[in-house]
Amino acid sequence: MRLAAGTAAWLVLDGVGCGRDSAGRKNSKDPDTSVKARRPRYYVQLLLSGGHDTVYTTDPKTRGEVRADIDLPQDNRIVEAAGLRFGPGFAPLSRFAGRLAFLNGVQVGTANHETGLKQFVRLKTNVAERMPGVLDIIGRQRKQEQPVGSIHLGLLHRVQHTPSYLGAPDRFYYGERTIWDAMAEAQPEELEQLAAVLQRQGQSLRKRGGGALSREGQSTSDHLEQAAALISRVAQVPAFELAPGADMDYAAQAMAEGLQRAVWLIENDLTCCVFVDLGLLGWDTHQRNAARQNEINGHFVRHFTWFLDALAARKNAHGNLAEQTAVIAGSDLGRFPRLNDMLGKDHLPQTAYFFAGPGIARGRAFGQTGPEMEANPISLSSGGSPGRTSGREIILDDIGATMMVLAGLDPQRYGYDGAVLDFLLT
Repeated sequence: MRLAAGTAAWLVLDGVGCGRDSAGRKNSKDPDTSVKARRPRYYVQLLLSGGHDTVYTTDPKTRGEVRADIDLPQDNRIVEAAGLRFGPGFAPLSRFAGRLAFLNGVQVGTANHETGLKQFVRLKTNVAERMPGVLDIIGRQRKQEQPVGSIHLGLLHRVQHTPSYLGAPDRFYYGERTIWDAMAEAQPEELEQLAAVLQRQGQSLRKRGGGALSREGQSTSDHLEQAAALISRVAQVPAFELAPGADMDYAAQAMAEGLQRAVWLIENDLTCCVFVDLGLLGWDTHQRNAARQNEINGHFVRHFTWFLDALAARKNAHGNLAEQTAVIAGSDLGRFPRLNDMLGKDHLPQTAYFFAGPGIARGRAFGQTGPEMEANPISLSSGGSPGRTSGREIILDDIGATMMVLAGLDPQRYGYDGAVLDFLLT
């Protein structure tokens, strides 16, 4: 059935190592013991699709800090709080400064959306569509009572679909009815019947294969059984209800639904990981950059504020959600610092990420940029200015490796050979 979509082979399985072992890692943090006391139970990855303009968000500049031809917001209000600088687009988020970390000047190695989207899902450069996403890998470590490793919401492009994809793409491009609609309309007994069918199909496939079941077959069986477990649990938990709002903009409505559903999923312990695609490439501002960045940032800030407040206010059997949930947010690529002929900004293979949650440094900004918004080298261990012979620019692969360590995994085993950013972990 379509609910068990995404059953292609996952070639990175438990017991299948990749690359060097942990002794050969570029940094010294031990994946088996680091941040163990603060290891998250949940991981939420947010895509600000299209490329947020960092001078409006996490890396604001005054006129004296950049060259005269670098475009800055006309109303260039910069808010400083708890060690962070918030640009005018993110200024309302300053009240969360003590919960956030910024990482500016991240090199993604592409100025193409398709490649950038493919890489963002994996937090890695030089990727192929058959590779698992970073949440696919982390989700395999889910707790026994969590039915599904990872769920994806609102995906815009097929390159974001990974071998363990389970969820719903965006309605605007793929139609109104989703698996969530179908489950909401079904009676609990109908959901239990469907779960039983999927469970039998998964078990039957496993039995037919016996000891010779291929990796593809094993993956398909696993996905069927996960889907069955999810549907069975959905029948038992409170139904998702979208909070009422006045948004007329479709992108804003999609943001609200994606972030609210993410909270519902983790509050009910239905998954370990949630990926949410936000904005429908709304940050891709080749025309009228200022007006469009202000508009899309306004939508995002409003709904992200709700999201962070909800995590702080809610709890489940395992404790407060904010204290259990790591949040990783960023874009597929960035915006060029100078305006084009249409008062827009074109693509730049550099962007910024921001983070929240247990095990992550709070109230800290890392990654300085220069007078042309170019990334400066930093120390990969301290996050500060490098010594004479050490330091380099941050690359996307470093973030992927660091998230692996946050989850207690060895990055090298899963092909993540970036440096672990020790300064980002606590």
